[in-house]
Amino acid sequence: MLAIYLGLCIPGAGFAGEAPVTQATTPPSNGESEIIFNGKIFCSLKRRIDLPFKGIITSLRAHSGQRVEAGKILATYRLAPESLMAIQQRLSPPQLAEMETKLAEVQRNMVPLTNKQRELTQLVQKKLAPSQSLAQTNEELQFLGREEATLQERLKKDRRLVQQDQEVLSNLLGTSVKSGLIPREVSLKAPISGYVIWVNPEMRESAELSPLPAAFQVGVMDPMLLRAQAFEIEALQVKIGQPAEVTLDALPGRKFQAKVSRISWSSIASGPDTPAYYEVELTVPNPDLDLKEGLKARIVLRKSE
Repeated sequence: MLAIYLGLCIPGAGFAGEAPVTQATTPPSNGESEIIFNGKIFCSLKRRIDLPFKGIITSLRAHSGQRVEAGKILATYRLAPESLMAIQQRLSPPQLAEMETKLAEVQRNMVPLTNKQRELTQLVQKKLAPSQSLAQTNEELQFLGREEATLQERLKKDRRLVQQDQEVLSNLLGTSVKSGLIPREVSLKAPISGYVIWVNPEMRESAELSPLPAAFQVGVMDPMLLRAQAFEIEALQVKIGQPAEVTLDALPGRKFQAKVSRISWSSIASGPDTPAYYEVELTVPNPDLDLKEGLKARIVLRKSE
């Protein structure tokens, strides 16, 4: 009965919410013991390329597994009319023109008041006009001056925001854009150098698509990362830089060498009755690109007793 109970207490393997296997093996005769647990392969860096505006795909220039450099065009598409209108409004927002009109009106109203102030100043000095009239004119000019300063500050901020949004649009469209000069056909470009690891199945030539949250994914595949969850007893014995041997069911007979590159200092679950598992990350060289993202792997770390 005791053996059965201890057997049930060994953590089980799993992913997506289940804790992976972390049971230690019997120590071999050389004085070392093994820590064995499971993990998954991931790209060491991955970037998503969205389709930001509605349009018709005119060309696909990249496919899964293709090596691409940063800035390479992955696809081109023709903007839909409503997309062109939306971009034009972002480049020339109506509130900006309204603010410029208000500022011009305030400055225009200040001209006659300034002339009146000059005349009243001379008349008051000659005692030909009451000082109250000059004081009232000064108050009106001060009020318009404060309004002018406020409008100028707001206009400065709005223009800066429009300029920043123009840079964002240029990045999204893959080309520089200016008010009234928006190209009808634009492109999606690779943000980093790496390999195309995923292409949205909706991305086809002549397809009319609404904005897609992910049209392509580009990742760095050498080295790869191996992420796993280690039970608390084993996690405390894992050290940064510790070597490990990695095997995969998808590649029988192959062994890969890895090193521990990161260990979390807080457990995944915080409940008092929940077993504590810690995230462990290993770096795996992948010069031949044999390892693909999503593959399950078995990790064996050797430690001195």
